[in-house]
Amino acid sequence: MFFRILPRLTPGYIRYLQTQAAQTVLQPRFSPLMPRTALLMGLMGIGMSGYSTRQLTLHYKPASHLFR
Repeated sequence: MFFRILPRLTPGYIRYLQTQAAQTVLQPRFSPLMPRTALLMGLMGIGMSGYSTRQLTLHYKPASHLFR
């Protein structure tokens, strides 16, 4: 029953697996672009959050008519 799920190990399928394994080995493992982009986007998100919080606190007017 378990063997029906596995694909047949034909020479073409073995060659396909070998090319897939070779492509994963040949690809560069580390690209400095992604961590820098993630860091930049994180810093922009923190900066925008701080800016919007500051704007909300500067222009805050309590709704005194709600508490009468």
